Amino acid sequence: MSKIFLIISTTILIFSFQNCTSNKNKVDNKPTTFQAKDSARFKHLKEQFYTDKYGKLFEQKQYAVRGKADFYDSKIYYDSIAIFKIGDSSIEKPLSEIIDIKTFTKLDDGTLFSKDKNYVYYSYVSSSGSYRVIVDGANPKTFKPLSDYKYGIDDKSIFHQSKMIKGLNFKKYEILYTVDTTDFFIDYIKDDKFVFYDGNIVQGADAKTFKLVSGQDWSAEDKTHKYQCCGQRFE
Repeated sequence: MSKIFLIISTTILIFSFQNCTSNKNKVDNKPTTFQAKDSARFKHLKEQFYTDKYGKLFEQKQYAVRGKADFYDSKIYYDSIAIFKIGDSSIEKPLSEIIDIKTFTKLDDGTLFSKDKNYVYYSYVSSSGSYRVIVDGANPKTFKPLSDYKYGIDDKSIFHQSKMIKGLNFKKYEILYTVDTTDFFIDYIKDDKFVFYDGNIVQGADAKTFKLVSGQDWSAEDKTHKYQCCGQRFE
């Protein structure tokens, strides 16, 4: 995705402008990315969303560029791309084919989740830009963020970023928040059989006795093992 954000194809831009000139009523629905200078006539809709004069939907985003010394500056760009995942593969589609802009809303300050009447979305953010992904299997009618910005929940499942936590017994789940902090960050989630870290099963962990600890060189333990951060065993 970083190439999409940082490299704007001159060929694509020339083709787009030539096409618009030759047929002003035709809308090019190909996913494209424009720098801020190309957006002078964009119309603001809501949040960070804009349309061009042909009705094509764009989202305003930022990426970091190296400035003087060790400082970084943010550059604005406009992206018309949404990511639609099918299994392990990803498909890029125009935003207007995925997002229902009339019902689109962000979910709570600090979270990276958003939704409309059709889908729940998670935004992955890095210095090279961001991209929005459909949260697989999430119900937009009941979905809401948990206290951690990476986790969400609907009426049947818990999600880590854009993926459902598979294998979790929803009727028996327990959220374990990071100790020794006033912030409610989720460290682990467990049920009656498994312990999960970042949505993945911690292999060999005993869910019944697994707990977080304070004041030790390790952060969690069960009846057999001690664990450092990220579900790794403490030796």
